[in-house]
Amino acid sequence: MIFCDYSNILDEETFIRALDEAEAEVLEQAPGTLILMLIDVTGSRITSKVTNRARDLSAAARAKEIPSSPTAIVGVSSPAQKAVVMALQFLRPDLRMVESIPAAKDWLVSRVSE
Repeated sequence: MIFCDYSNILDEETFIRALDEAEAEVLEQAPGTLILMLIDVTGSRITSKVTNRARDLSAAARAKEIPSSPTAIVGVSSPAQKAVVMALQFLRPDLRMVESIPAAKDWLVSRVSE
């Protein structure tokens, strides 16, 4: 499981650098590897640039043949953030908004058990 702690990031460039680090970790994985991801965005500012960079990360993983994997996101609070995640769920049905980190871990484990 990869835990991406993006909590309380208000600066867009800081968020982009954090996504760059996550991409490097994801791309280290072997093709075909299922990567469970837990993402915490509690108190963070998610801009369109941040959203686009996250999409680029997903595209880079797909290009390396790393499959779309169960991803739990915690801390989605504003209506705008919820709208972005809900839109992404159409493209990634394995993306789930979850209320807490423990609940996110439980949900991710349940996805592997299926």
